[in-house]
Amino acid sequence: MKKGIMVLGIIIAVLFGLVFNNSQNSDSIIDKEDFSNIRSLELPSYLESATILKKHGFTIGFSKKHRHAYWVAYKLDCNETKGEIPRSNYFREDQILGKYSPSTDDYYASGYDKGHLIPAADNKSDSLSMHDSFLMSNVSPQIPGFNRGLWKKLEEKVRDWACVYDSLYLITGAVLGSELTHLGNNKVAIPDYYYKSILVYNESHQSMISYYLYQYTKDDNLDNFIITTDSLESILGYDLFYNLNDSLEAELESKIDTTFWNN
Repeated sequence: MKKGIMVLGIIIAVLFGLVFNNSQNSDSIIDKEDFSNIRSLELPSYLESATILKKHGFTIGFSKKHRHAYWVAYKLDCNETKGEIPRSNYFREDQILGKYSPSTDDYYASGYDKGHLIPAADNKSDSLSMHDSFLMSNVSPQIPGFNRGLWKKLEEKVRDWACVYDSLYLITGAVLGSELTHLGNNKVAIPDYYYKSILVYNESHQSMISYYLYQYTKDDNLDNFIITTDSLESILGYDLFYNLNDSLEAELESKIDTTFWNN
């Protein structure tokens, strides 16, 4: 009986691995030409220094130099915030990145949380998306006070908005530069600043709001971190929501519509 149970366990483990390894094949890397043909509203403009990774439910623009994502982009529907898929908590290296992937060992005894860029709670309706959200390519070194405080507060607000407006388009990431300190043997960049840019685009509503957050701040008022998307793009050096109609993009990115987002 024990031998039979052991064999069954091995079979299940192998099948589990085969299912989830499908997200780690060569098709997960998108080249420049293919990227230019994708018309998804949530994507930013192409960065030559970024390796574009297609995951279940989201896309990553990853910096091999910094061992950290420039950005993570995805569409968030209300139903995805109300799913019943349990939180994975299984952090692991992103095999498609090989030696450029951060490791959980980089964070050991560092004092930094493994902060998500796309939150696990935005992937509760799909087990593959939940699984991929714990890849280390989606993780950033965040001090506990920020990860469990201001950053979490913004993530929760976004999920509320997703259900107010049915769906949102999101780009979230960090400002990466040469002056940053690093973490672990892989020298993972530790960002000082993060951002989250949010777009509502449907027949009834078109609006945008962007946040630019300093992770060491003592300020817990999210309203104090709102800036125009134009200003955020000037800081980042690339365009957000690149596939949006140019005239509408210019209109939405130049203003702060706090009345619309005051829900």
